[in-house]
Amino acid sequence: MEQHRIPKVLSPTDISHRLAIPTANRGDFEIPTGQHAINIEVTDTLEQPWTFKLSIRRNNNPNPRPVFTGEWIRFVKEKGLRAGDRVVFSRQQVEVMYGLYS
Repeated sequence: MEQHRIPKVLSPTDISHRLAIPTANRGDFEIPTGQHAINIEVTDTLEQPWTFKLSIRRNNNPNPRPVFTGEWIRFVKEKGLRAGDRVVFSRQQVEVMYGLYS
């Protein structure tokens, strides 16, 4: 199992409107071609599930920056997050091996 960690120091905009994904991590969040948003399931350290909307702005920006909305602001409020706080997203990729057993 591979784990990828993405740290982010929260800005005032991250707290009040949406979380902007750091430019260096833009490639870690893929939205299928032809779409501008998807819902992703996130689990906090207490194993509570959240649904964040991952989207990119629909304009002619050659480097669109993904953002989290959806339950993100409710998450911020329930966790008491403030500008300057640091959050870390970790993404686990699980490899499943299939085999035939007799």
